[in-house]
Amino acid sequence: MSRPRISVVIPAYNEESMIGPCLQAVLGQSRAADEVIVVDNNSTDRTAEILHDFRESVIVLGEPRQGVQHARNRGLNAATGDIIVRIDADTRLPENYLAEVVATFGDPSVDAATGPVRYYDVRLPRVAARGDALVRGLWTVPNGRLDWIFGANMAIRRPIWEAVAAGLCADELFHEDLDLGIHLREGGFSVFYARRLVAGTSSRRVKGDFAGFREYLLMTERGYARHIGRLRRGSFARAWVTARLLLAMYPVMRRLHAGHQRRNGSPMALARKNPMSSACE
Repeated sequence: MSRPRISVVIPAYNEESMIGPCLQAVLGQSRAADEVIVVDNNSTDRTAEILHDFRESVIVLGEPRQGVQHARNRGLNAATGDIIVRIDADTRLPENYLAEVVATFGDPSVDAATGPVRYYDVRLPRVAARGDALVRGLWTVPNGRLDWIFGANMAIRRPIWEAVAAGLCADELFHEDLDLGIHLREGGFSVFYARRLVAGTSSRRVKGDFAGFREYLLMTERGYARHIGRLRRGSFARAWVTARLLLAMYPVMRRLHAGHQRRNGSPMALARKNPMSSACE
């Protein structure tokens, strides 16, 4: 079997505090990526300046249309790899991540894959990871035909992306990665939850006020509501229950995030209420 080419795509908007460590982790993989693409979505901070320092190793593209769905599409459409890994600018990959991608896609029945995350900027990270894994585990039954995929930690075969890309929604009222997962399942493609495909991510989405966090969660409900009739049974109810569970846990999650920031003396990165737009807390 020939060695698959792997592309890594990272949409970025005003990520000066995150993009450097993200790229260092990508470039430090035990199994190197064949190409790394960052799509700068009209950043107004030092993101472009930082990306210039990686110009020997990273392809930088621009996307004038604001929104992570447009930046994602620009990057994935430009990728030439057999397998396209898509992560966020605050994702930090363990050094064996791409090797695990290759192992996961060694199964020809896997069209796309997603996996669990570990939060690197919370107090009690193991507790946070177990809680996250519990919630995601409930969303993975049965595995193999998921109707969701997590943009901070996902991979997809390029022909599968090309098969669904034109039909994806561009609505900013719900999450673009959820929309991709729904369209993949509707198209008859398999989305597999790979428990060994672990990525680090930030907990910054809980850094803002309760209203902002609530809006972020409700975007999932809106995504499922938008696709009622094309979902697997129980998806909307699952999203409704999960949102209320996480809203109830918000004070604890917020305290874990804030406690880590105070302990380390580092500033909190901005958390967007709607990651598909430029709106920030």
